[in-house]
Amino acid sequence: MYLVTSPKRPVERLVSIVAAALDGGVSVVQLRDKGAYSDAERKKVGHALRELCTPHDVPFLVNDDPELARRLDADGVHVGRDDPSPVVARSILGPGAIIGMTVYGKPGEEEAAAQASADYIAVGPFFPSPTKPEEPLLPLDVLDDVVHRFRVPVFAIGGITTENAGLFAHHGVAGVAVVSAIMDATNPRSAADALRRAFLRTAAL
Repeated sequence: MYLVTSPKRPVERLVSIVAAALDGGVSVVQLRDKGAYSDAERKKVGHALRELCTPHDVPFLVNDDPELARRLDADGVHVGRDDPSPVVARSILGPGAIIGMTVYGKPGEEEAAAQASADYIAVGPFFPSPTKPEEPLLPLDVLDDVVHRFRVPVFAIGGITTENAGLFAHHGVAGVAVVSAIMDATNPRSAADALRRAFLRTAAL
């Protein structure tokens, strides 16, 4: 269960949501901020998430910005098509960093990620997503192809909820990445636990 955060104010609200989600069983946390926070807010929330993730033994990643990941002592960074390449990220963060990359079902994307030594990839969206409303939805056979070709963990992302999380367990993914289903939930702990159970229940069948 990979949690991608969305900005909340005050920043303590975001921190409390992530703390609850960690108690609910999320296994990766990514700080994602597309310019909503000031530098001071970003620094504050980043250090707070770093401190939360460490005792849970959960990797803390930063979206887009390898330099910010370095300053926050994050475990790694997740980059998209308009961000620094995984090769650049690796040069900034070092060989032990976790480097993730988003792919969108386009030819050659996975190969480029593999050549750049990405540690995992995220692929999607498969359902309508408020985070990436402009992206076309992908058919699940694209996910099957990516999982078959790529040798490192693959996460499904995009519009994932408790109702559809289990679907992806049949497609060989390492897990699912969620934003709104936890960040906008009334009870983030229960939401994280329900998503985790939905995925694992189907995986065990």
